[in-house]
Amino acid sequence: MVGQFIDTVWRKSFIGDLRRAMSTSHDDSQWAIVRNGKTYQFQFVWVQGLCTKVDKNAGIIVIEDATGQAELKITTRVKDAWSTVEGDYVMAVGKLVSATSSDRLIIDLYKLQCFKTVTKTELQWPFEIVDITRRVYH
Repeated sequence: MVGQFIDTVWRKSFIGDLRRAMSTSHDDSQWAIVRNGKTYQFQFVWVQGLCTKVDKNAGIIVIEDATGQAELKITTRVKDAWSTVEGDYVMAVGKLVSATSSDRLIIDLYKLQCFKTVTKTELQWPFEIVDITRRVYH
């Protein structure tokens, strides 16, 4: 049962790469991406980026990672989400809700981690994605 959640999380991803995700269920709870001819299914995504907007009235935080933007829908599951401010670098894990409905991905947030004290995290992220992509898809 513990591995079930981990098995449904898409690997570290750029927001722009997730734009190619296709819904494989009628309720948008299952998603798939095709890489090198192989289909990878997932429910949850893991992205990182710079917080560009905090809107408490709408219940969202917007992040961007230079490949695209993601709108993070804040729920009661996420403690201390509102301590995030514009300019913070954050890691977000959540359920992908929409990849095409607007100019941003929409993610129902499950975990938000702010890296206020880790200055090199933003620089490491692209290299981590390239590394995992090479290990998994090549």
